[in-house]
Amino acid sequence: MNFESPQFVRISKASDLFLGFSKGRFYRNAFPFTINLLLHFSDGCKANCLYCGQARDIAISAMCKTLIRVDWPLRPLEEVVEKISHVVSSGVSLRPYRVCISDIEHPKAVSTVKEIVRILWSRLGIPISALISPTQFSKRDMEELRNSGVERIGIALDCAAKELFDMLRGSGAKSPHKWERYIEGMKDAVEVMGYGKVGVHLIVGLGESEEDAVKLIQMAHDMGVETHLFSFYPEHGTILEGWVRPPISQYRRIQLARYLINNNLSRCEWMKFDSMKRIVDFGVSRQELEDVIESGLPFVTAGCPGCNRPYANERPSEFPRNFPYIPRGREIEVIKKQLFIYLPVKNDINSLREYLNRVNRNEVRKSFIP
Repeated sequence: MNFESPQFVRISKASDLFLGFSKGRFYRNAFPFTINLLLHFSDGCKANCLYCGQARDIAISAMCKTLIRVDWPLRPLEEVVEKISHVVSSGVSLRPYRVCISDIEHPKAVSTVKEIVRILWSRLGIPISALISPTQFSKRDMEELRNSGVERIGIALDCAAKELFDMLRGSGAKSPHKWERYIEGMKDAVEVMGYGKVGVHLIVGLGESEEDAVKLIQMAHDMGVETHLFSFYPEHGTILEGWVRPPISQYRRIQLARYLINNNLSRCEWMKFDSMKRIVDFGVSRQELEDVIESGLPFVTAGCPGCNRPYANERPSEFPRNFPYIPRGREIEVIKKQLFIYLPVKNDINSLREYLNRVNRNEVRKSFIP
């Protein structure tokens, strides 16, 4: 039997639980409102991103170990569609609002994503997002996706700076991705889908400075692209499994800056950074900043409408980095304290180079803290 896509797809653990394939409970009833699907091929992904559980050099038997912290079980697409259709048509308020199909780097990926999109749109009629790689999807391919029912396109740039991208996703990782094509692909996607209909993934904690991240967010916003934030979480078995997670204070400041930029309340050039390139002034008045923080909205998961990715960046027992609901009360007080803690920067690009050099010399694998 052929267990590859499009007949089979991987499905995020949260989506798997929500649809009833497996059993479990959601902490604080933080149910997912987007069903996340991922392509699967027997010979795996052809890229080699150093932080990814699907990287070519570490994936065993082409099995996806983890992706953004969790397992992705393999399920028949027909059963997935049937379960989504049943929940959507049941009329219950707790139901998925969209489906997101993510590609992997593979010769069959483009045609397979298109086929799955056609199936989803004809059977479900709910919004569809496609997370695609500009390495293999051309502008014309994006147009075909739009015409087949895709409402939004996502592009996982992940790295905030070209040098980091080259080290972790490009030539330095013996991987096919190129920074220039990703930036071009973001522009292509906006031309095809329109302003506000394209998202770019940014993983905080890969070696960038806060200023690097804010510049990338501003560049994307000026292009008409929204930034969807992730906090780096080390995937077991990857090259970066021993790399340190970003301090929560660093992540909170970038969350706040992203919200201000994406809502046209501030700009990168209005903000101020210290000698370690940390944000010390967000470019708005104290009262406006206080009001935005009190709303809790900057700290909610940033993604397509309806995407809350519950606990993708941390374990449910941890204080959330991306809240799958709007934080209130005591949670806001904790966030305020986190925002203005300024720790020495230990996860910068030079520390990352040192870490990768030690990995190459087989001196470190799991315990490096820069």
